[in-house]
Amino acid sequence: KNNSGSFIASTGGTINISGGAKLVMPANAVTDASGNAYTGSVNVAMAWIDPSSADLPNILMGDLRGITTDNQERGLSTYGMIGVELTGTGGQALKVAAGKTAELTFPIPASLQGAAPSTIDLWHFDEATARWKQEGTAARTGANYVANVSHFSFWNCDAPFPLVDLCMSFKDPNGQALINA
Repeated sequence: KNNSGSFIASTGGTINISGGAKLVMPANAVTDASGNAYTGSVNVAMAWIDPSSADLPNILMGDLRGITTDNQERGLSTYGMIGVELTGTGGQALKVAAGKTAELTFPIPASLQGAAPSTIDLWHFDEATARWKQEGTAARTGANYVANVSHFSFWNCDAPFPLVDLCMSFKDPNGQALINA
């Protein structure tokens, strides 16, 4: 991860990165891991993952399967991801304060703009389950999606679709199971 910029927590700030992704943090919206107000300099590590990249399968988290708010597993068609991590000057983990939100801007690649809906489901990556979890929506504004988030992780703008459960066995010409084929 690379430091993408910094801001003073008591005044808030905006971080723009190459590709067009953006973070806007309001004033007094950062705490330490225990929930205590943090007012110093905040370092931001931020990355945008281009959903039109040929290398997407090698750089995304998980396998684009998500769990909806009503606990249904779905496949996800991504329109872009942003990862954000906040740290203090001592390297300590920081987070969005309770009751506050940060604004994320996700650029929509030109190749996806024709199919991009006006509102899209928002998903965050749960490292414990290796699944994306549905949480909120993002609204299209021109060539971007804009969303407000209450915590940081990797966030993903996705259109969900039903999965197909396919089970099969492979056998050789003698009817013997082919293991790990």
